[in-house]
Amino acid sequence: MILVDTNILIYAVNSDAPQHVVCRALVEAVRAGTLQCALVPQVLLEFHAIVTDRRRVANPLEPAAAWEVCAVWQGIFALLDAGCAALERMPEVIAEKGAAGGGIFDAWLVAQMRCLGVDRICTYNEKDFSPYRGIWTVRPEELA
Repeated sequence: MILVDTNILIYAVNSDAPQHVVCRALVEAVRAGTLQCALVPQVLLEFHAIVTDRRRVANPLEPAAAWEVCAVWQGIFALLDAGCAALERMPEVIAEKGAAGGGIFDAWLVAQMRCLGVDRICTYNEKDFSPYRGIWTVRPEELA
């Protein structure tokens, strides 16, 4: 199983992004059942936060429309939830990178991945995950 990071979903819906075609192909491969990928609730919330924020996207979605897209993602991807058990992993994860500020959200993804037994994340933000032991990044081009 591969966890999909938020940026992949953003590019999959943004037809102006250079990464759109390959990210859309990844989504279609998951939909077709030829690729096993998952999301965690955090990724859906981050997606919603970005696509509804006019400071981050040129044409933001209305909140209800953005949540409809999140519902579509839930129908395509497996949705995994590590729950509070991931909080117990946070001290070790924080210690690995010294996660501070916004970096805590990547650390939280890593803690969830470890609880769920997932060791790969599909992302364009490889540098955010490279310091974490046992976590491997993969780009959509390598999967779709």
